[in-house]
Amino acid sequence: MKTFKKLRIIAIVVVIIAIVAFRLASNKKSFTDELKMVSESNITIPIITDTVKYKLIDMEFSINGNFSPSQEISITSETQGKIVSIRSKNGDKVIAGQVLASIDNEILTSQMELAKFNLEKAVKNMKRYEQLSRDDAATMQQYESAKQEYVNAQSAYTTAKIQHENSGIKAPFDGIITKQYIEKGSYVSPGTSVFDIVSINKMKFIARLTGNEVKDVQKGQTIKVKADAYPGINYEGVIGAIIVKSDLSKRYDVEVAVSNQAADLIKPGMFGTALFLRHSGEQILTIPRKALTGSIKNPEVFIVKGDSVVSRNITAISLNDKYVAVKQGLVPGDVVVISGQISLLNGSKIKLNN
Repeated sequence: MKTFKKLRIIAIVVVIIAIVAFRLASNKKSFTDELKMVSESNITIPIITDTVKYKLIDMEFSINGNFSPSQEISITSETQGKIVSIRSKNGDKVIAGQVLASIDNEILTSQMELAKFNLEKAVKNMKRYEQLSRDDAATMQQYESAKQEYVNAQSAYTTAKIQHENSGIKAPFDGIITKQYIEKGSYVSPGTSVFDIVSINKMKFIARLTGNEVKDVQKGQTIKVKADAYPGINYEGVIGAIIVKSDLSKRYDVEVAVSNQAADLIKPGMFGTALFLRHSGEQILTIPRKALTGSIKNPEVFIVKGDSVVSRNITAISLNDKYVAVKQGLVPGDVVVISGQISLLNGSKIKLNN
């Protein structure tokens, strides 16, 4: 009984598939017949054409790689003391000059005030001896000694002021905190790492080019860069440093500065592709890519013959997103249809609409 039910279900499925196939074949035949009727009638189809010709084409090639921050540093303390406050943490966006943490500066404040007092005293003393030396009431040696005291006091005040200012640990540039090494109450000394910070307003992409490829790139040249995480999005890249010495694989590092986009933010470590243009240096028989009615694997075009068109299979390879190189099937001077092909069949009457 169960076997009978299974056979019955299979038979129903086969019948349904046969009906669907018949309908599709019928629809296709009907559509083809309609197009044939159009082509055989006196209706002319408006088209746009282009002429097959030799052109100098810039060849596009791509190099894979990954992104890294344009700036990345470990911020260190420039003075010693106890951390009394932390104002930023991992993942926070910061701006240049923003205070990230503060060191106890009570002693530093006192030292700066003392240095400032000694400096003011030294200034007055130097001016007094300068006047006395002019009136012959003091020797030049006494004036030079007072002047030296002023120089020493100025140096001491500058040092104390810088140390006081360094009690506030500041961001050196706009960026994002990626690591925090300290906690409130931590004791730091000069050279102690406190934060890691990266800048991602601009990213860096390292492309490794062969000798034949690198000869066609120049510093300052603008190129397109893509990130795997955001397909279809193009980023602007500018070629920076070009390393003149190759690595062990005989490739040359080319550094590309990439402008980030807030909506599609590239993060350090993401993979991507840099698209370079290389001058071919030779004339190539080309047609616009939009002339193809099939894929690049099985390309077909419509050629204008008088007031009608003839379909022809060709052999072509892709050059870039605008042009293909013709290997077989066309000769210079052939006129191909680049717009209106959807309504054409072999022998369709046409009207030029260029």
